[in-house]
Amino acid sequence: MPFIKVPFLNRVWEVKRGENLLEALQREGMEINSYCGGMGSCGKCVVKIKGEEISSPNSLEEKHLKEKIKEGFRLACQVEVYGEIEVDVSPSLTSQVEVMVKTQEAQREELPIQQIEVNVVKPPVDGVSSLQEILASQVQGEGKKWSLASLSHLSQLGEERETQFEVISDEEKIRYINKLPSDKSFLGMAFDLGTTTIGGELIDLTNGAPLHRLGTLNRQTQFGADVISRLRAIQDDPHNLYRLQEVLLQTINDLTQEACEKVSKNLERIFVVTLAGNTIMEHIFLGISPLSIGVAPYTPVFREEQVLDARELKIMANPEAQVYLFPSLAGYVGGDILSGIAAFDLTEKKGLTLYVDIGTNGEIVLIDGEKIFCCGTAAGPAFEGAQIKYGTRATLGAISAVEIKDGDIKIYTIGDLAPRGICGTGLIDALACFLREGLLSSTGRLKENDKWGNRLIKEGGNRAFLLSYDPPIFVTQEDISQLQLAKAAIQAGREILLKEAGRKEEEIEEVILAGAFGSFINPESAKTIGLIPQEAKTTSVGNASLYGAKKALLSRDFRQKVKALFQRAQYIELSARSDFSDYFYQSLIFD
Repeated sequence: MPFIKVPFLNRVWEVKRGENLLEALQREGMEINSYCGGMGSCGKCVVKIKGEEISSPNSLEEKHLKEKIKEGFRLACQVEVYGEIEVDVSPSLTSQVEVMVKTQEAQREELPIQQIEVNVVKPPVDGVSSLQEILASQVQGEGKKWSLASLSHLSQLGEERETQFEVISDEEKIRYINKLPSDKSFLGMAFDLGTTTIGGELIDLTNGAPLHRLGTLNRQTQFGADVISRLRAIQDDPHNLYRLQEVLLQTINDLTQEACEKVSKNLERIFVVTLAGNTIMEHIFLGISPLSIGVAPYTPVFREEQVLDARELKIMANPEAQVYLFPSLAGYVGGDILSGIAAFDLTEKKGLTLYVDIGTNGEIVLIDGEKIFCCGTAAGPAFEGAQIKYGTRATLGAISAVEIKDGDIKIYTIGDLAPRGICGTGLIDALACFLREGLLSSTGRLKENDKWGNRLIKEGGNRAFLLSYDPPIFVTQEDISQLQLAKAAIQAGREILLKEAGRKEEEIEEVILAGAFGSFINPESAKTIGLIPQEAKTTSVGNASLYGAKKALLSRDFRQKVKALFQRAQYIELSARSDFSDYFYQSLIFD
């Protein structure tokens, strides 16, 4: 029987003959970089293998690894195991992610869910009533639905004449009833369901105080770095929908458990959970196939808000806790965007405002007073480090910033560690530096340059720019092309929204950069490459989606505001626009 040994993690286990190595590693809980979901196109799942009882290298491996194959390096997704092998996973094992948890604090208002203490007294002998009716009359619960668990707990009154109860209810339902506990904690958990990372925060609902904020890598990345890879995984095997849902729920539950342990709180005292994510993530969260979003006309199964019970989804919280999922605007503009623009009251601003969440699917919103125009652009995964020669996520050791200092290139890495790759913010800085130094033509080609001759090298017949000598990390001509395509998609989307609004770029007064990427990006670099307008004021707001999710915990009025924005926003489908390609090709040119 074949088996795999991973000395780095002190692990040995048996596998089926011919089993795919990447799948075998992932099944054992090893989070291996696989931006393309095991298709072999990203070249990120590099491992080093000792042992010969494996499949031969194929053309995809030869393309990505070249001479390194002779040293034992292989792409795990392309290897079939036939005997005993030893695997070094360190080159591609996902390290700690710099998760974006910077966000504003939300204020407590009238809560969407209430905690009430009542004293239930049985009626006189000649009274015709029930304990349910008596309690409902005290908590304005007439006409509300009751959970079966609430009725069951109400029966605890038994032979007693009267008892004090704790009641948890929302506008529609008496959710939870129990004898008044010694622990009266009233907690909520808010989540941002990001494609790459999940952010969460535990909140004390009695006063709105934040208790613990945290984040982690979204384990769905084993199926691919972007939502398109995950759609493909579901298309290839419908059972993958439930695997994707399972790993997402595991991530959510692990964060919830960790948050509660950090502040010594009981999971059972969480009575409301709010979540905001892109439309595909929200579908997967509910276990609903998002495949209809993947093909024209990109129609989601649902768009409106969903209010459910925690027990339906096996979320770690009180089983009767309310689960609120934000509404989505369209197939590629989700609840996370609606959460952010509602959280910052952007329709109250007097000037023209551009809200941008830069990522694999760059969502753009143009707010002109009460008018809201939005679109989603297929920017691709280059900003996440995918399809980039030395690209990586924002992990320890990633080059996150680049500048010209004292006449030379200066790089900065996350954690001040030796460089192991370059993430999206570093790529934008590098591209901006190339433009400022005259290293790029208007079409994005690297040019000869005497000043930088020691850093301009040849890679695959094309020029490349060396950022780091040891270890060697460089930006290739193909990398620059991928970044051009990404920035052009976002720039063209912006032009379409301006056209719809009848406004011009110079009229934009403020650009709001949302999300993890937007919070670390250098605005001047983004302006230099044309990613955002040149003249507008730029504000980074952190994890706006999580901020909105917290507001949805603490304010019933906020949820009404979200609903109103949902009904008012105008979505522009770029693929249906005949002028999009013109704007796109124009945006490929560097001014």
